Amino acid sequence: MEAVIPNFVIHEHHSGALLPHNINSCKYNYQPQNGYYEVPELPGIGQELMEETIKLSEKVIIK
Repeated sequence: MEAVIPNFVIHEHHSGALLPHNINSCKYNYQPQNGYYEVPELPGIGQELMEETIKLSEKVIIK
């Protein structure tokens, strides 16, 4: 996440991130408040896909 990069300047937030389909595909809805994101204290990038999203996703198996 950009929060730990000392010289990070800007994060683009696309309108697609506001579509219900995209919001509902993840467990957490991170949206900027007053131009800022709250940094989650969860491990990794602080986001997880919903089980339904994983079930509906295309899967590729490489042998």
